[in-house]
Amino acid sequence: MNKWLSKIDYKKVNMIMDAISALSIIGMIVCTFFLWQNSPDRVPMRYNFNGEVDTYGSKSSMLILLFIDVICYIGIALLSKYPEVYNYCVEINEENREKQFLMAQTFMKAINAEITVIFFYIQLHTLMGITTGRQNLSVGFMPLFLIILFGTIGFYILKSRKSK
Repeated sequence: MNKWLSKIDYKKVNMIMDAISALSIIGMIVCTFFLWQNSPDRVPMRYNFNGEVDTYGSKSSMLILLFIDVICYIGIALLSKYPEVYNYCVEINEENREKQFLMAQTFMKAINAEITVIFFYIQLHTLMGITTGRQNLSVGFMPLFLIILFGTIGFYILKSRKSK
């Protein structure tokens, strides 16, 4: 039995990652505009490493994270369509080209899904915190975010090197 995902499996995983990314973006847009009307003029803008609010801004500052998330989503989604422009940690040749390109596309789509979900979580937590009065992120948020992000990067590098 082949220990690698087949081309069809990669495409299924990629479709799932695309759906997660798109749903996160849509959810973020809907939540932002749905909760916008009831938001006060002063809202949390930045959190420190402990998850505590350390900067407040105007109500319109909530749109900054939304804008950044949408730009990242579009940029990474477009970039994922062109794996031939990436830098690889292994030499690309005719034998490994398809596998490396599929793995790289899946990696980019996974990163896109992670970023959009994390930004959605931060935005939703901020908006819900405004209404409930609890405006701190959990202390475990930043370490968990870093573990997920760097775990994905490490996993991709290991798989890529194994599949020379």
